[in-house]
Amino acid sequence: MSASENAGVAIRRATQADAAILARMRANSAFERHSGTAAQHAEYERVCSAFFAAQLAQENSFLRSWIASRGEQIAGGASLALFPTLPRYGEPFNGTDGRVRDVYVEPAFRRAGVARALMNVILAEARSLRIDRLSLGASAMGRPLYESLGFVGKLDEMVYERGVEFA
Repeated sequence: MSASENAGVAIRRATQADAAILARMRANSAFERHSGTAAQHAEYERVCSAFFAAQLAQENSFLRSWIASRGEQIAGGASLALFPTLPRYGEPFNGTDGRVRDVYVEPAFRRAGVARALMNVILAEARSLRIDRLSLGASAMGRPLYESLGFVGKLDEMVYERGVEFA
């Protein structure tokens, strides 16, 4: 996929060579929301880098990622995870759902349309793949953007985290 211009940023599909960039942004995002030590941050970034490198090396990976830049500076990134799904009552069915992941904008580029530009690329990809449903986790900062793009909150979802004892 060639680079596209959107909101003054160039957006291109990430490759295996971008694994460290995507990992750094994922780790920075996590540590903006959670506490941790420098050692924990470094270890998390290392694990993420290995993950992105492995996934982006696969031609048919479930993961698609993009990098946004202004000139030589990385402005942000985002990923789309694809997974098979079941039919939903009363809805068209193609068999694939998507989860938007890791929408991250470097602090110097925030509130300048970078996240919207990344989301526009993800939405175009979802349309081209005929994805049945997209979901995402929204921070308070990101929620107005996602709502303006047509995402709505759901009240019926719950999460079970690994490490919780079974009853």
